[in-house]
Amino acid sequence: MFPAYVDQLFYLLGEAVVFLVISILILSIMVALLILYSFKTGNFFAARTMLLGIILLEGVIKTLFWMIRVDDSIVDDVGVRLRNYINHKEFLRTPIEKRFIFMPQCVRSTVCPAKLTPEGIICINCGQCGVGEAKRYAESLGYRFFMVPGSSFIKRIIKKYRPGAIVGVGCHMEIKEGLDLCHTHSIPARGVPLSKAGCVATTLDWELFYEAITEGE
Repeated sequence: MFPAYVDQLFYLLGEAVVFLVISILILSIMVALLILYSFKTGNFFAARTMLLGIILLEGVIKTLFWMIRVDDSIVDDVGVRLRNYINHKEFLRTPIEKRFIFMPQCVRSTVCPAKLTPEGIICINCGQCGVGEAKRYAESLGYRFFMVPGSSFIKRIIKKYRPGAIVGVGCHMEIKEGLDLCHTHSIPARGVPLSKAGCVATTLDWELFYEAITEGE
């Protein structure tokens, strides 16, 4: 038999754990409802608090979505849109010549003749995919354009050139990691998700991309 004070300690500890679990569940349900609201309407309520909830409770929220048979990729989609929304004003305040674009190499044609260099893949505008035209147009606006094979290139370029703002294209996971990286460097960033993810032959909604780089111009 444990002393009475030990039994009391275990009892209080058990109550605290139950309270914590119930609190996490309630908060997760509230954030999940906000996510569904934002996904359907495009509006955000308490954006920064909502983003913090997604970061801290992502696993629980996705489990809730799985339980009610809702596609949990909605969580990632809304998370990216939230970051874009929060960064919006500071992104637009950044002079366009200080904005960088990072395009993933998977968007290019599978027969792309471009070569890899220390600063990414240098597009030669061969016309076999949409990257060449996007690069030409973005650079005509004043952006610096990089087509990169991985996050290590992005880190190197950020360290070397210190961009003022970034537009990143990728799958939801890559964008989340990229936006987190930009946040650590205090760089306002905007994510443009691929419409079809994968390692090769991915697809991008080019209209959405052009809207992202021209908004406010």
